[in-house]
Amino acid sequence: MSHESKLVPFDGRPRRPDPRRVAEFAATARKLQEERESSAHIVEQLLHDTPSEHWPDLAERAELRNWGALERLSNLSARVLESDPRHSLAVAELAVAISEGIPENTYPPVVLTQLRTHAWKDVAQALAYLGRHQEALTALDQAEAYVTSFGALAHDRAIVRFVRATTLQEIDRHDESFALLAECKEVFRDHSDQRRLLLCGIAQGVLLHRLRKYREARETYLLLLAGTRDTIDREAEACLHNVIGHCSVDLGDFEAAEMYLARAIQLFEELRQPMQAAKAELGRGRIFVRNGKIERGIEHLREIRGRFILHGMTEEAGLCGLEIVEAMLLRADTTGAEAMARHIIAEFTAAALNTRAITALGYLSEAIAARRASAAMVTNVREYIVSLRRSPEREFIALTA
Repeated sequence: MSHESKLVPFDGRPRRPDPRRVAEFAATARKLQEERESSAHIVEQLLHDTPSEHWPDLAERAELRNWGALERLSNLSARVLESDPRHSLAVAELAVAISEGIPENTYPPVVLTQLRTHAWKDVAQALAYLGRHQEALTALDQAEAYVTSFGALAHDRAIVRFVRATTLQEIDRHDESFALLAECKEVFRDHSDQRRLLLCGIAQGVLLHRLRKYREARETYLLLLAGTRDTIDREAEACLHNVIGHCSVDLGDFEAAEMYLARAIQLFEELRQPMQAAKAELGRGRIFVRNGKIERGIEHLREIRGRFILHGMTEEAGLCGLEIVEAMLLRADTTGAEAMARHIIAEFTAAALNTRAITALGYLSEAIAARRASAAMVTNVREYIVSLRRSPEREFIALTA
């Protein structure tokens, strides 16, 4: 369970304090703090010393069957989720096994419920990142089955339902996702959870952008930026400026796009995140192309693509290369476009990236060679490759000319 989740050992109803219950709460709080301190190095050391195929056996280790160890496992699962979702899943599955094996009288029922709820939620997140969406939804069903029995755990339930909302986006159940996000926002607002309130708003904007509702997406991001200006951290501010800039490019509002992208680049550079700055710079290349300055746009995009290649970011380099392919098609340079597409295929193949992405690129390359490719086809392939990050088993549906 993440330390950001509130422990609620009572049912939350207004009542006169019961000294016995107050003492029980204080004792539980002391116990949890002691467990947090005692598990500071145990978890990482055991995982490091144990081959991953034997991690399930660790569920029987007494020193891991406590709140502090489970909190560390949850934090570790979240920390590696983006970079190594399989590792994240293995850690979360261990946490589930541990939480399910803790005797019922070890903690107050509400605390034990939180432990099991968040362990299952972490499993669901990792499954979703691996594209195993139905399995993720089943894990979320289990998490909700635990948490719904305690009305005082509305915040924990909203965390679970937020993960469900983002998972539903990936299987195109958009209306359900929107409804859940709206529900979660209310709960997070009531609990003054500004970080997750922001995440809900960003998730709404992402979904609107995915549906090509660029104006609505930009308005969502702008409202978030205005509403959190005094509390937002600099990294989140940079990300919001970046997505507002890209929405503005898609809307053809190039003046606004340049303003927001410039601010995003400045913030990312101050944060020493050069690759995030490069992604924002890619937006500037898109501005040049869509503004009719195709040669300048291609030159700019080539420079950005070089940065990605230099840092070993093959997929990002390929996506940038597809922007170049689109620009070349706009100036009727089919020879250059085909050469770039084949170059991207070679890079993806050498890096052993998802074969589905390589298949989609091959389709595009053949379409260019046959003189039947269009900018819309390039966009279709680019968006498909991005979608494989969260849905690696998604089938490619070719866009015909």
